[in-house]
Amino acid sequence: MKDSKKVKLGDYFNFKLTDQWGLQDFYIYEESTADGYSVYIATHDTNSICVNENVYYYDSDLKDVLIDHIIDRSSLNETIIYIDDINAYFVNEAIEELKDLMEERIEEAEND
Repeated sequence: MKDSKKVKLGDYFNFKLTDQWGLQDFYIYEESTADGYSVYIATHDTNSICVNENVYYYDSDLKDVLIDHIIDRSSLNETIIYIDDINAYFVNEAIEELKDLMEERIEEAEND
């Protein structure tokens, strides 16, 4: 998706994606286990990881986590989300799903 569409979507849902580590509102990144397997972390607090709530074995599960976070926070202040691989497939899938949701909401608003 083109950057201008991401910006429009970010403005609508009140979020920004970044691949620059810093003080963010939400983090999605890859880590390695002690025996070399990849796992994915999705958390608000990188200092307090709960294995059964924040650790994912498959990156495909992260699409729904990202969408849920964006929708849950959309009525609040802008949320900044760190994603270590901002071009990952799950990010593009989430963006497409959010774009469809935005278009549905706009169409519903116009018809009311």
